[in-house]
Amino acid sequence: MAEELKQAISGGPGEGQLKTGVDFLSRALKMFFGILAAFIIVSLGWFLVFGGSFIVDTTTESVIVLQFGKFKQECKEGWHWFLPSPVNRIVRIPINKQEITSLAFMPMDAEFLYYQGVKADGSEPSEVNEKLVPGADGYVLLGNNSILHCEWVMTYRVTDPQKFYLTCLSTDATENPAESDTTKGQTASLGTARVMLKNLLDDVVISASAVQNLETTYYDRAKYEQTVKQALVERIAAVDFGITLENLTLKIAAPPIVTIPSFQELLLSETDAERVVEEARTYSVEQENLAKSESAKILADAGAYKLRVVKEVAADASYFDEIYAQYSKNKKATLVSLFSDTLAEAIAPVQDKFIVDAKGGGQSVLWLKVNQEPLQQRAPTAPAGAGGGPAKEE
Repeated sequence: MAEELKQAISGGPGEGQLKTGVDFLSRALKMFFGILAAFIIVSLGWFLVFGGSFIVDTTTESVIVLQFGKFKQECKEGWHWFLPSPVNRIVRIPINKQEITSLAFMPMDAEFLYYQGVKADGSEPSEVNEKLVPGADGYVLLGNNSILHCEWVMTYRVTDPQKFYLTCLSTDATENPAESDTTKGQTASLGTARVMLKNLLDDVVISASAVQNLETTYYDRAKYEQTVKQALVERIAAVDFGITLENLTLKIAAPPIVTIPSFQELLLSETDAERVVEEARTYSVEQENLAKSESAKILADAGAYKLRVVKEVAADASYFDEIYAQYSKNKKATLVSLFSDTLAEAIAPVQDKFIVDAKGGGQSVLWLKVNQEPLQQRAPTAPAGAGGGPAKEE
């Protein structure tokens, strides 16, 4: 064996066959190593050129670059390149609108609340459903010790990705691990942030509701919603998470299931009361306007009467001054004239008027009717020289 190997090396018998195999193996190994070296060089070049590059979608995300675990830069748009991991790590933070729904204050079987005391199939709650189970059913306690069930939907947007990442994000897991790509960056998981923001929302609802009563929460939902929203805006500004509250919606506010019929009756009575009050208010306005109109009419009549009386008194005073002046000149003639005027006014309303000329000693009496006869019924004039006796006009 040793002799054969020695002959093969020294060029003994079988040298051509062994040499051919060795040459083929050598060429194959050289080709393999050449291909491997080229592959390594191409991979390294691609890794250095494209492995650390990324494009930022400005509509949905902002990219945070971490260098050895520390914040280095925030990229908001365009194409960027950094040394790839483990030197730099790319974290994609969603900046589009995010929603958080809080069911912490709803009962376990909330279907009855959504359909006002009945299920979607029309069935009524059972005795078990009517009971509130502490620790299982959620509720919020109001300032007057009333219980209220409510569901809130919070919509927010990340406005400061750096602060949002440093305060309430966890990048230990991605939203979808199957799609995780270290060369394209890691989408930050919002699970931690959702938990923190939901707890923040629940805390604000509890503290804001503690000073409310059932009238301002159940019967005035818009005011209740605005109160909680304002408190939440102030709390978010205080904790400074790098987010902005877009909207806060109160989807449902209802008392416990067993009390819903009573609340419905109360709502009906409230509606009737509002209608009666509105009718009374309308009647009050009508009566007030009518009183103002009558008052204005009375005042106008009083003003006209006052003006008329003043004018009459002024006319009487002027007439008295004129009569007094005539009386001063000729007393007798003035008295006769006044007597005649007074007598004429006194007998003016009398229907029949007569002039009686009576003489003593049994002589005849002359009766003369002096009524003014209507012109259309005037009788023919009596002939001259007619006999005596009462002359009576028809």
